[in-house]
Amino acid sequence: MGIPRRARPQLSALLLALLAAPCVVPGVAPGVAQAQLRSVELYAPRPFGYLIGDTIGHTVEIALDAPFTLDPASLPQPRSVDYWLDLREVRLDDQGVSEGVHRYRLDLVYQSFYAALEPKRLDIPAFTLSARDGDHRVSVAVPAWSFLMSPLREIVSTGQGAVMALRPDIVPRPIPTRGTTLALAASAGVALAGLLVIAWQMGWGPFGRRRARPFARAARQVRAAIGAMRHGSVSSAPSSTSLHRHAGYKQALQTLHRAFDATAGRGVFAEDLAGFFADHASFSAAETEIRHLFEASRRAFFGGDVLGAEAVFPPAELAALAGRLRAIERGSA
Repeated sequence: MGIPRRARPQLSALLLALLAAPCVVPGVAPGVAQAQLRSVELYAPRPFGYLIGDTIGHTVEIALDAPFTLDPASLPQPRSVDYWLDLREVRLDDQGVSEGVHRYRLDLVYQSFYAALEPKRLDIPAFTLSARDGDHRVSVAVPAWSFLMSPLREIVSTGQGAVMALRPDIVPRPIPTRGTTLALAASAGVALAGLLVIAWQMGWGPFGRRRARPFARAARQVRAAIGAMRHGSVSSAPSSTSLHRHAGYKQALQTLHRAFDATAGRGVFAEDLAGFFADHASFSAAETEIRHLFEASRRAFFGGDVLGAEAVFPPAELAALAGRLRAIERGSA
């Protein structure tokens, strides 16, 4: 059905009036949104040739009229966007205000885990940010972006050649361990040598038979004799206490004298100490105590004055001298 010829001028005037009328968004005054949001530009890499596990970087440049600012709370957070897509990084760079325009740079890094069996187009979804000036807000829409995922290999070969086969795994490169092995062997050798030195010094195992240590044996016996004296002074009857103490003290003196004789290879008396120190210079460090020992022995054995001997050289000092002579003997062995 045609339009009457006389009605055509009125219809044309109506169409021109409709086209000239401004587009009004409900709730927003005409031109307000455009004045607040200058531009949203999305920069993305190539839209093809992505494999499973690849990362995709997006850059969004946003221009707002000052004093509007982008609301940080509206930024997307790193998360799983879809079962095949993760948002890994979100970085916002506030570039400041220039000529009444507030500019932002938003960097996004996505990672795709889609295992494509054939080339397939996928979409990174759009999202919306928010800008505000006090109580006034405006939406900032970041558009979606599509790209092409590629399979790792084709399912069925369509060529005339041999079917493509996956290459074997790369053989792991061996880590050089020669230096570490040599250092470990050297450390073990030093530790073993140190242990042998200690065993030789202490007389452990087969090293205990290398040479007799008279003062080491005497120190144990003197310590036992002094301990017996103290025990007997408590448990013995009062009438036998002094006899028990005298016997223990004399036994300790005799034990040390036998150690001197064994070390020198002959009997050592007070008159022989100068020669003993000349032959065994290491014992000169304890010369004063040794001379007190021989003086106490002279009183105890030849003067019959055990109490006087104990006054010159008490049992505690006798035990201490035995331990010191053992240490000197060990150090000079």
